[in-house]
Amino acid sequence: SSVAHIARAFWGPYAASKAALEIIARCWAEELKQTPIKINCVDPGATRTAMRAQAMPGEDPQTLPSPQEVAAKIAHLSSPDLKETGKLFNVRKNRFMDYHAPD
Repeated sequence: SSVAHIARAFWGPYAASKAALEIIARCWAEELKQTPIKINCVDPGATRTAMRAQAMPGEDPQTLPSPQEVAAKIAHLSSPDLKETGKLFNVRKNRFMDYHAPD
């Protein structure tokens, strides 16, 4: 989730939980890189959920993809043929992104 990377007022605990999930996934990916197990995170982008509607009340939810549409775009990540590990899959861009340490 982008909230792990962009500071927003009053979103601290939620953002911290997302950032923690990303770093633990990357650590597990490093620990398991010599095995067939692949570990990645997914950034679904804005999605039509009840939580999103509550957080962004002025937004038209019909402009956002449904959870089912997002799920269809990430189902392939469970393939045993997947080679990527320790990355972030950006649903909107439909590709894996590398993590970058701050300069």
